[in-house]
Amino acid sequence: MDPPNLLLLLLLMFASTINAQFPASYCGSTGNFTANSTYQTTLTTLLSSISTTNSLSLSYGFFNVSAAVSSTSQTLYVFGLCRGDLTALGCRACLNALASSMRRLCPLQKEALLYTGNCIIRYSDASFFGTVATEPTYVARTADNVSSPDTYDATMRKLLNGLWVEAAGGGSLRKYASGNESAGPDMIYALVQCTPDLTEQQCSDCLVIGVQMIRECCVRYTGGRFMVPSCLILYETNNKFFDPVSEPLPAPPLLPSVGKSNLMMTVIIAVVTSVSALLVTGIVVLLKVKRKMNQPRQSVEGEFLSFSLEHQLFMRLKKIMKVIKLTNDYDFAPAK
Repeated sequence: MDPPNLLLLLLLMFASTINAQFPASYCGSTGNFTANSTYQTTLTTLLSSISTTNSLSLSYGFFNVSAAVSSTSQTLYVFGLCRGDLTALGCRACLNALASSMRRLCPLQKEALLYTGNCIIRYSDASFFGTVATEPTYVARTADNVSSPDTYDATMRKLLNGLWVEAAGGGSLRKYASGNESAGPDMIYALVQCTPDLTEQQCSDCLVIGVQMIRECCVRYTGGRFMVPSCLILYETNNKFFDPVSEPLPAPPLLPSVGKSNLMMTVIIAVVTSVSALLVTGIVVLLKVKRKMNQPRQSVEGEFLSFSLEHQLFMRLKKIMKVIKLTNDYDFAPAK
């Protein structure tokens, strides 16, 4: 049997038995640290900071932090990703539970990764921000078959293809999309997500792999999940799929509303300031011109310069008076 088929067989065997095996852990292969060392102290501190951080990122479903390991040349990196529909409180609780399990399941490993149903947590002494990681892979499915496999497959492909494009186009805070689609007697509810440090292309590359793997292993079943360090895909036919309590994301800061009176006052202040500055400048220039007129004429160029300045001042005053008239005539609508 060739290696790709062998890998797929192993994943399918893994998927058929893993439904109750959360958290799924991967404890790394880069070596161990010494108990009670500065590495362990730094790791404990970073994992504990999940409980105390007030970072806005938790509202968008991710947590990341790093710190230098004292007395070494190493830096420790910790990253967490929650389902995009979790609240900040739910995300914190999920990551805290995984951090606690991590200390138990991977007590002395220099890197580790844990999956659970609603979040992922990862740490390493090598930076992984901004890079795509598709190993280790977690694939799982339910035991129940769908009513119409062919219809379900076509609908699933259409839904996931649309969602991964939407997620990949997300911003630096969240790359997430969710939706549903009717597949005959069944309804598919799905979500896809990438870690927000990825570029649009990196997110797309990761999710394309996930869509293909979901179709190969799980599309004939009523639920499935694909999880790797950089992205995830989850789907269910159950309408409680989005059951975790969710809340709207924090709104971006709004500019203060400007009513008619405030806008008029702003215009008046701007006009008065401009007129004052122009008058002062005009007086200075006119005095210089008058002084020059009292002197013997030196050159035609000087006369042209004086005339040009006077003409510019006159045109500016005319323009300002026109603005004042327009301001008085215009009916400003209140800001909504």
